[in-house]
Amino acid sequence: MTSNQYFLRIFILFLFSTIVSNAQIGEGHRFCDELKTGSYFPLSYEFKKKILWSKTYYWETKIGTKQIEGKEYAEIKQEWEDKNTSILYMREEDGVVYQYDQYIKKEIIRFDQKQKKGDAWTTANKAKYKIISYEGELQTPYCKYTNLLVIEAEVSYGKFNFYYLKGQGYIGATTKGMLISCLTPEWN
Repeated sequence: MTSNQYFLRIFILFLFSTIVSNAQIGEGHRFCDELKTGSYFPLSYEFKKKILWSKTYYWETKIGTKQIEGKEYAEIKQEWEDKNTSILYMREEDGVVYQYDQYIKKEIIRFDQKQKKGDAWTTANKAKYKIISYEGELQTPYCKYTNLLVIEAEVSYGKFNFYYLKGQGYIGATTKGMLISCLTPEWN
């Protein structure tokens, strides 16, 4: 390897680590850091993020709001790598995060800030949730996260632990102890 190739590799490694460690979600907020005053389900501001899932990815974007049965929901578009899309409708009221399930035409509770570690609930669509921790940790290829809300979910397509960071919301998932999903700062 020539000295030019060596320095080029060092420069690329330095550039990548600088981009990852300094990627910002909002003004003065770095990619890996929680926002102490933020919500685990930040629905009040516009966002766009790329989320890796297994061997694919999807973009999650707040595209606006929508009135459903007299209630205002954040309208969140999930567009997958293969161009399939879905829309989630979520709202927060008095510390409870609701999701409108379009198939059963009912709200389901996704999270209640009054819940304690160990609290569990089953939704109208038969999903089972349980609060595992408010102090969870998750190592991804980009960050070592701490102080995470960890919710165990048994849904039709499997059993997962979902991880949420204040100010950023969903940042990753594991199944059987293995990382299968995470937020990424790489947008290419």
